[in-house]
Amino acid sequence: MEYSELAGLDGVLLEDSWVLDIAPSERHIAFRIEAVLLPGHSAYADPKPGEVYCFRSGWLSVASSEAVSVELSGAQPAVDASGATDLGNIDGFAEVSDDLWVLEGDWGRATVNSPRVDLVLD
Repeated sequence: MEYSELAGLDGVLLEDSWVLDIAPSERHIAFRIEAVLLPGHSAYADPKPGEVYCFRSGWLSVASSEAVSVELSGAQPAVDASGATDLGNIDGFAEVSDDLWVLEGDWGRATVNSPRVDLVLD
């Protein structure tokens, strides 16, 4: 199963979304992101001039009834010309075995059992 099949992530392209902040806790991990929305997503709008995608800020929360394992890489965030920082992307978010999911990117890695996903856009 791919992440796009999870409720709340259809019409979202995580591989090109920017992770701005991470808030891990015992049973969930939350990502402050600049989400790429695809046509068909309910909040999609035409990209702004000079941009390839429709970007929307928000929080992506991945929760479980069991403990979430989080290993942060410690990599320093990139800083753009405006001074904004980013921690890269969520390069992978896939089921690796019977309801065990792994998220990973330059920011690190998280392992979640039976994830419940919620994307709240600003």
